[in-house]
Amino acid sequence: MKTRHPYLVKRVACLFLLIALAATSWAETARLLILHTTDLHDHVRAGDRGIGGLPYVSGYIRQVRAERSDVLLVDSGDVAEKGDLVAFRTHSDLTYQALRRIGYDAITIGNHEHDEFGHAGLRRFESTLGRALLCLNVLNPNGTTAFEPSRLVEVNGLKIGLVGLITPRKEQGLDFEASGRALAGEARKLRTAGAVLIVAVCHESASKCAEWSRAAPDVNVFAAGHSHEALREPVVVPETGAIIVQSGSYAQWVGRLELEIDVAARKIVRHEGRLVEMRHDAVPVDREMLDWVRQRERELAPEATDLVFENPAQIDGFSIGRLGAEALRRAAGADIGFCHPYQIIRNILPAGRIDVNAVFKTGGDRGHDTIVVDLSGAEIEGYVNALEQIQREPPEWAGFRIGREATPDGDVLRTDLDRNRRYRVIMAKLEWETRYLRLAEKVRERTPAEPFAAGSPLVEPSPVTFTDAMCAYLREIVREGKTVQDRVAELGSVRTR
Repeated sequence: MKTRHPYLVKRVACLFLLIALAATSWAETARLLILHTTDLHDHVRAGDRGIGGLPYVSGYIRQVRAERSDVLLVDSGDVAEKGDLVAFRTHSDLTYQALRRIGYDAITIGNHEHDEFGHAGLRRFESTLGRALLCLNVLNPNGTTAFEPSRLVEVNGLKIGLVGLITPRKEQGLDFEASGRALAGEARKLRTAGAVLIVAVCHESASKCAEWSRAAPDVNVFAAGHSHEALREPVVVPETGAIIVQSGSYAQWVGRLELEIDVAARKIVRHEGRLVEMRHDAVPVDREMLDWVRQRERELAPEATDLVFENPAQIDGFSIGRLGAEALRRAAGADIGFCHPYQIIRNILPAGRIDVNAVFKTGGDRGHDTIVVDLSGAEIEGYVNALEQIQREPPEWAGFRIGREATPDGDVLRTDLDRNRRYRVIMAKLEWETRYLRLAEKVRERTPAEPFAAGSPLVEPSPVTFTDAMCAYLREIVREGKTVQDRVAELGSVRTR
């Protein structure tokens, strides 16, 4: 027996080792399903062409929650602007009411609601939502965080830390690097408070979230936004192992991220992600929300469903800008119209039935307020050159022609306008403030004698709106027996010389 004792000891030792290894492999794991949306942009109606809209987002989320108890729901900001007329009429409050009905665990602040509505408007949205918006990197004048930076929630017994961030604003907030450092500190606090998993809900692109991940390696998941990218599969940051997801825009998708988490080690051991398209023939609708939105639309924007025209083919944003400039010019009885294709136009016109709401979604939000101003031919020529040379953006205009002329300093745009004559010009107030005036200031700094940089002209608010002007013009085109595509080509032919 003594000669066999060492052998038995080895056998027992091996047995204990196997038990220990098995215990390690059988470490407690938990499942979590993260549902995520972003850049909803007031798309509160059922979506066009049988895809999208918050009633379908809500219907799908309800279905998933009925099947599972381990669901976390987050939104990465830009809830407001660029969407449906009925939401615009409520200053986006209707959209936040819809999100309250759905029941999000966290919503961060996007640049559109931050810049358009300010802190007072965001407080109103919080009241409508019934809970605080999350944002770590927007500050009060005294340097304190202006909004709730993070929260700890429990999902099916699992403690999850949630942090909100916005793409850095030039004022009232932390810059990009400081935001990353603040995120790292907030993640450590949440870990100390018992968080098994840290999720950053960021109104920032996936590539920028990867940079923040390197600064804040404690964060496990980034729900990205801002760039409207639809990531069909999650992106893993090589240096940190963090998982980045992003679910497109306009309530067309809901993202799903399935996680298996080692609870003791507080790390993700398996993940699988995908996007679910909100196809009306494939996902359930929240009928109560659909009826509620329709009722609110009948009360606040009854013209939204009125037919404007039947569109034979999709119309791109530049063409809409061209049509918009001419529509504004005609509606105001002005000499010249401008309609910036980047700053004002936010959506295409799809093929098929075009109602007032579809026209509104192209530029009605940003082109709702317009101004009329008297500008000289020299000032107008200076503006289109500044757009191209300084802003690196093409203009869209109506009422004059433009040609290109070679000079010793490079090509410049020349109009057929009388440089000394004053013309009555209409454009969106937003284009005037964010393009004309800002570019005039830049030109003034470079070349004070340039006519474009002259003193402030007289500006008058105009009762003309983009939506009313466009709907009237599009209907006129159809009454004349022409297609809108034909008119786009005609306008193009009289714009260059």
